[in-house]
Amino acid sequence: MRRLALLALCLALTGCPALWAALPRVAAGASMIGSLLDVAAAGANAYLARHPNQATQQQVQTALRRAHAAVAALHEAALAASDAHDGDLAKARTEAVDAYGELLALLLATGILDATPPPGGAEGSAPLPEPLHLPDAATVDALLGPG
Repeated sequence: MRRLALLALCLALTGCPALWAALPRVAAGASMIGSLLDVAAAGANAYLARHPNQATQQQVQTALRRAHAAVAALHEAALAASDAHDGDLAKARTEAVDAYGELLALLLATGILDATPPPGGAEGSAPLPEPLHLPDAATVDALLGPG
């Protein structure tokens, strides 16, 4: 059934050059955001191994889940879009960029982004975390192409 749906989608899209140009960029951008989320998760894990904080860990996990769900929805919307200006695609794109931006803000506020130790917090024996070098949400939005 899925193969038939994909075949029908491919056949429906063959006549729209603007869609062919825009959607691969959105799909690639969604994959890029997914990779950035993996880097953020690894950085947060390293930071929290050195500076354990259960509340921060829960906040980060919640923000990561939301961002991953938004990226999955963006992939789905890109596959289902009827054109590059599809309303569901635009909404999914906005939600993915917003979720990424909120995660980035949380990482900055908690010291994870720049590897700043918490004042007076617990410290484990794990190696010192390194700062994360992640693009801001506006840069990610621009990389997705015109929306």
